[in-house]
Amino acid sequence: MAEAVKKKRRRRRPAGWLSRREYAIKLRCEEWGVPYSKVSRAKVFNRDGWVCQLCGDPIDRVIRFPKPLSKSLDHIVPLSHGPGTPGHVESNCQAAHLGCNSSKGNRV
Repeated sequence: MAEAVKKKRRRRRPAGWLSRREYAIKLRCEEWGVPYSKVSRAKVFNRDGWVCQLCGDPIDRVIRFPKPLSKSLDHIVPLSHGPGTPGHVESNCQAAHLGCNSSKGNRV
Protein backbone atom coordinates (compact mmCIF):
# COMPACT_ATOMS: atom_id res chain seq x y z
CA MET A 1 0.00 0.00 0.00
CA ALA A 2 1.10 3.50 -0.77
CA GLU A 3 1.94 5.67 2.16
CA ALA A 4 -0.05 8.82 2.61
CA VAL A 5 1.69 11.76 1.03
CA LYS A 6 1.90 14.78 3.26
CA LYS A 7 0.91 18.04 1.64
CA LYS A 8 3.32 20.88 2.09
CA ARG A 9 1.78 23.48 4.29
CA ARG A 10 2.43 27.01 3.23
CA ARG A 11 3.86 29.01 6.08
CA ARG A 12 2.24 32.30 6.83
CA ARG A 13 4.28 35.33 7.65
CA PRO A 14 3.90 36.77 11.12
CA ALA A 15 1.60 39.78 11.40
CA GLY A 16 4.23 42.56 11.36
CA TRP A 17 6.22 41.43 8.32
CA LEU A 18 6.43 43.44 5.12
CA SER A 19 6.06 42.19 1.57
CA ARG A 20 9.16 42.22 -0.64
CA ARG A 21 7.90 45.38 -2.35
CA GLU A 22 7.25 47.20 0.93
CA TYR A 23 10.61 46.07 2.34
CA ALA A 24 12.41 47.45 -0.75
CA ILE A 25 10.60 50.78 -0.36
CA LYS A 26 11.51 50.86 3.34
CA LEU A 27 15.19 50.35 2.48
CA ARG A 28 15.03 53.16 -0.11
CA CYS A 29 13.50 55.46 2.50
CA GLU A 30 16.32 54.66 4.92
CA GLU A 31 18.87 55.24 2.14
CA TRP A 32 17.47 58.68 1.27
CA GLY A 33 16.72 59.62 4.90
CA VAL A 34 12.97 60.14 4.45
CA PRO A 35 10.08 58.95 6.63
CA TYR A 36 8.41 55.60 5.95
CA SER A 37 4.96 54.34 6.84
CA LYS A 38 3.12 51.32 5.45
CA VAL A 39 0.83 52.40 2.60
CA SER A 40 -2.20 50.45 1.39
CA ARG A 41 -1.97 50.37 -2.40
CA ALA A 42 -5.67 49.48 -2.65
CA LYS A 43 -6.65 52.58 -0.65
CA VAL A 44 -4.56 54.83 -2.90
CA PHE A 45 -6.02 53.39 -6.12
CA ASN A 46 -9.58 53.57 -4.78
CA ARG A 47 -9.03 57.13 -3.52
CA ASP A 48 -7.84 58.20 -6.98
CA GLY A 49 -10.70 56.37 -8.69
CA TRP A 50 -8.39 54.11 -10.73
CA VAL A 51 -7.39 57.10 -12.88
CA CYS A 52 -3.75 57.90 -13.70
CA GLN A 53 -2.94 61.16 -11.94
CA LEU A 54 -0.24 61.96 -14.51
CA CYS A 55 -2.10 61.53 -17.83
CA GLY A 56 -5.75 61.41 -16.71
CA ASP A 57 -6.62 58.12 -18.46
CA PRO A 58 -8.28 55.23 -16.58
CA ILE A 59 -6.10 52.42 -15.22
CA ASP A 60 -7.13 48.92 -16.30
CA ARG A 61 -7.13 46.58 -13.28
CA VAL A 62 -6.46 43.49 -15.45
CA ILE A 63 -3.19 44.62 -17.11
CA ARG A 64 -0.17 43.34 -15.18
CA PHE A 65 3.46 44.40 -14.81
CA PRO A 66 5.63 45.00 -16.96
CA LYS A 67 3.16 46.46 -19.50
CA PRO A 68 3.29 50.29 -19.72
CA LEU A 69 -0.44 50.63 -18.95
CA SER A 70 -0.25 48.51 -15.78
CA LYS A 71 -0.85 50.11 -12.38
CA SER A 72 1.94 51.62 -10.33
CA LEU A 73 2.28 53.76 -7.24
CA ASP A 74 3.90 57.15 -7.87
CA HIS A 75 5.47 59.40 -5.25
CA ILE A 76 4.36 63.00 -5.84
CA VAL A 77 7.57 64.30 -4.27
CA PRO A 78 10.20 61.64 -5.09
CA LEU A 79 12.06 59.87 -2.29
CA SER A 80 15.36 60.80 -3.97
CA HIS A 81 14.83 64.45 -3.08
CA GLY A 82 16.10 63.48 0.35
CA PRO A 83 15.43 64.69 3.89
CA GLY A 84 12.73 67.31 4.27
CA THR A 85 10.39 65.57 1.81
CA PRO A 86 7.15 63.86 2.88
CA GLY A 87 8.58 60.37 2.20
CA HIS A 88 6.56 57.20 1.71
CA VAL A 89 3.23 58.19 3.22
CA GLU A 90 -0.29 57.87 1.80
CA SER A 91 -0.63 61.61 1.16
CA ASN A 92 2.54 61.56 -1.00
CA CYS A 93 1.42 58.61 -3.17
CA GLN A 94 -0.81 58.62 -6.23
CA ALA A 95 -2.08 56.14 -8.81
CA ALA A 96 -0.28 56.12 -12.17
CA HIS A 97 0.38 53.98 -15.22
CA LEU A 98 3.80 52.32 -15.13
CA GLY A 99 4.81 54.06 -18.36
CA CYS A 100 3.72 57.49 -17.10
CA ASN A 101 5.51 56.92 -13.79
CA SER A 102 8.71 55.83 -15.54
CA SER A 103 8.72 58.83 -17.86
CA LYS A 104 8.17 61.19 -14.90
CA GLY A 105 11.39 59.98 -13.31
CA ASN A 106 12.39 61.86 -10.17
CA ARG A 107 10.69 65.14 -11.08
CA VAL A 108 7.92 66.75 -9.05
